[in-house]
Amino acid sequence: MTRKPYDSNQLLGDVAYESVREAILANDLKPGDRVSEYKVAEWLGISRTPAREGLRRLENEGLLTQHPRRGLVVASIDDEAVQELYAVRELLEGAAAALASKRATDAEIATLKHLVDHESSIRDQPEQMYEHNRTFHDLVYRAAHNQFLLKFLLITADTLSAYRNISTLVIEERREQVIEEHRELYEAIAAHDEAAARAVAARHVQNALRARTRVQHTKLVGEAPRRPPLGGEKQSG
Repeated sequence: MTRKPYDSNQLLGDVAYESVREAILANDLKPGDRVSEYKVAEWLGISRTPAREGLRRLENEGLLTQHPRRGLVVASIDDEAVQELYAVRELLEGAAAALASKRATDAEIATLKHLVDHESSIRDQPEQMYEHNRTFHDLVYRAAHNQFLLKFLLITADTLSAYRNISTLVIEERREQVIEEHRELYEAIAAHDEAAARAVAARHVQNALRARTRVQHTKLVGEAPRRPPLGGEKQSG
């Protein structure tokens, strides 16, 4: 892993948290990999106390977990937990879309339109669509203007991203579906239609889970293409 420079005024606990989190999301640290405060401190050139603080935050968010023999490791997730996470995501994203339909500013709605209009031009580039998808959903989350809902949505999105070594967007059919669903969600928010926004967001998550299950099954039988590198390694979808 490459150490990134950080602002000298940034709290070192935050440096440890962000650096390890980014390594997990980029798949530089994979499920089951051991993460020690000593190694993190050495990697970042900081003391073990802020390293410990950053790792504790990641453990609280579920990205790290204690293994009985190996200590702190990158958490793994089973199929049942995936189903649970998507159920939570469906509720949270439905709520965010409904709130965005009431609270989004004109500038936020205009940006959503720009993202939707641009998306069809990258329909054949799964790695770009992956990043674009995260940007689109992040804007919807923020347009809800609820800091606590935003916090939980970002944790859920990070958790799902960390455990996916393949992207549902490798499926052409899913890419086309995402483009259509994003436009429907934008139109509901722009029309200030709370019920429609909630329904579209919920259906979007349900379809994402179906696609994820399909890709995971294909991977298990050894046929799925690997997730393409995302912009130098770096879902929601």
